[in-house]
Amino acid sequence: MIIDTLIVNKKISGIGSYTINLLKHLKKYIHFKVLTHSPEIFKNNFDFILAPKILENNRALMYLYLQTFLFKETIFRTYYGISLFHRGLQIITIHDILPILFPQMFKEKHYFFRFFLKPFTNKANYIFTVSNISKKDIVNFLNVNEENVFVFYPSYDEEIFRPIENQQEILDFKKKMNLENYFLVVGAQFRHKNVELAIKVMKFFKDFKLVIVGTRKPYEDELRKLIYSLDLQDRIIMFDYVNSENLRLLYAGSLLLLFPSRYEGFGIPVLEAMAMGIPVIGTKAVEEVGGDAIEYADFDDVESWRFAIENVLSNRENYIIKGFERIKNFSWDKTAYNMFLFFKNIGLV
Repeated sequence: MIIDTLIVNKKISGIGSYTINLLKHLKKYIHFKVLTHSPEIFKNNFDFILAPKILENNRALMYLYLQTFLFKETIFRTYYGISLFHRGLQIITIHDILPILFPQMFKEKHYFFRFFLKPFTNKANYIFTVSNISKKDIVNFLNVNEENVFVFYPSYDEEIFRPIENQQEILDFKKKMNLENYFLVVGAQFRHKNVELAIKVMKFFKDFKLVIVGTRKPYEDELRKLIYSLDLQDRIIMFDYVNSENLRLLYAGSLLLLFPSRYEGFGIPVLEAMAMGIPVIGTKAVEEVGGDAIEYADFDDVESWRFAIENVLSNRENYIIKGFERIKNFSWDKTAYNMFLFFKNIGLV
C-alpha cells in the first residue's frame, strides 16, 4: 500500500500533524510506502516514493500530478485528492466539508469540491473521515453511500501535549512573553473560527489578556480592526504561527482555552488543552470531542460566554479532572489499530 502525503509541507498544520502522527503509529501494524516530496518532514524511517520537490507549495500542480498515477497498488490518501486513472483501490480522507458550507471563505477549494471532488468521489472506493458529524455532511453533500464512509477519530500528539511538571519553565516563559493571567485561542485562520466572539467577551474581563494563535490574512486584518475599535490592543496578542514547543507552553500558562467555532470537523485543540490540564469552553461544534468534560456556550451570544468563563474560572479543578478523564477515549495508537482492522477486513493485510 502507498500512503500519499503530498499535501504535507514543512509548515506543519492540521492535516500535516494528522498525517505525521497517524503514520508514526500505523507503521506498528502494517507495512506501507510513503509518497512525499519532502522525506525530511517524517522523522521516522519509512520506505519513501519521492515526488518532484516543486509540488511542495504548488497545489494545482500537485493535483495534476495525481492524474499521472497508473498504479495497480492500493493508494491511501490522508487528504481529499483523487487520481482519475488509478487502477487499484483508492482510499481518500475528507476531514470536513468547510469549502461547501462556507464558499466565500474558501473560494478555490469550493470550486474544487463542487466541480471535481463531488462528481468524481465515486472514483474512491472508501472515504475516511474524523467524526460522525463530518460523515453525515459528506454523505449529504457529496451524495455518497454511507456504507463507504468510515469514521476514525484522530488524537493529539501525546509526546508533546501533557502536563508540565516543572512550573518554573512555565513561569519563565510567561515572563519572557510578558504574560500573566490570560485566555487562549488556538486556530484563527478563517471566519468560521468565530474569534470575534472571544475578542468581544474580553470587555468583561479587564484583568486578563487574550492570546490568539494561528491567524491568517485576510481574517487576521479583520480581527485587528475589531481589536482596535474596542481599544483592546494592549490586552490581545496574536501569532500567525508558533512551533509545538511554544504552543505547549502557551497552553500550560493559560487559564482556559476558548473555542468559539461555528463549525468543526473535529477540533484537535480541544484535546490538546485537556491533555495539558487546561479547561475548555467551546460550542456545540466540538461536542463530539469535548463530551461532558468542557463547558459550552452559544457561538453568537457574548453573554453566554461571559457566564461560561465565570463558571469555569470558579470550578477550574473540576473541569481539569473531567478533561483528563475524557482524553482517555482518544489515542493515535487506537486510531492506527482501528485502521489496521479495517485494512485487514477488506483483505489488504
